[in-house]
This record gives sequence, C-alpha cells and structure tokens, in this order.
Amino acid sequence: MRIFPILAVGLALALGACGRDPGPKGEPGAQGAQGPAGPQGAQGVQGVAGAQGQAGAQGPQGAQGTPGAKGDKGDKGDKGDKGDTGAAAVRAVQADGAVSCDSTEVLVSVFCPGGGAADGAKCGTAPTVGLCLRKP
Repeated sequence: MRIFPILAVGLALALGACGRDPGPKGEPGAQGAQGPAGPQGAQGVQGVAGAQGQAGAQGPQGAQGTPGAKGDKGDKGDKGDKGDTGAAAVRAVQADGAVSCDSTEVLVSVFCPGGGAADGAKCGTAPTVGLCLRKP
C-alpha cells in the first residue's frame, strides 16, 4: 500500500506542471561529437550516356618493322605442250626492177630505199622493196 501515496504525489506534480506557462527558451548546447559512419548504401541506377567527345590528335608514326626472311625458291613448273607452227602473214621482197608476190599473196606496199617515188610495183632507181600479205 505504499504505492498509493507515491502515485498520488506523482499525479499532483503532473497536474501542477500543466497549468504553468513555459519559461524562456534556453541557449543551445554545444554540438556533440560526430557519430560513426553508417553502412554504404546500394549502388544507384546508371545514368544516361553523355555526348561523344572530340577525336584526339593523331599519334606519331611507329618505327618501321624489320624485313622478313626470304622464302624458299618454288619448284620448277611442268613443260608445256608444243604449239602449232606459226605462219608469217607478212613477207618482205626485194628486187632490182618490179617486185612481185606469190599467187597466195597480195602486194600491199612498195618502198624505194634509193629515194624517189614508186611507179607501180617498181622504183625509178634500183632496188625496190615490197611487202606481201597472205590472202585470207
């Protein structure tokens, strides 16, 4: 039963304090010491990529490399088949007078090495040179 008187005194003090005006605000106290750092938070969402920067200046030319080793000589190739005999389509003829070609050829040009103009298939001065072309 001792609790009852203690409760009565506490109630009286509580009710007495309710009717009073609060006093003036006191001076703020000195700031306390900084507490320990908290745990690191989770990583945030990645931001939007920025605009591409300008291209940098071209670097200096590198040193020239050393030449490689020379390769081995290749094997000799196979001998080819013998071709058909070639036939000359143009033939030169020379004469002291008029030049003439075979029946399978045509005289296409006359030249006078001694000078002057050709007169048909001969030159006024000897010799006469002519070119004969095989008929098709």
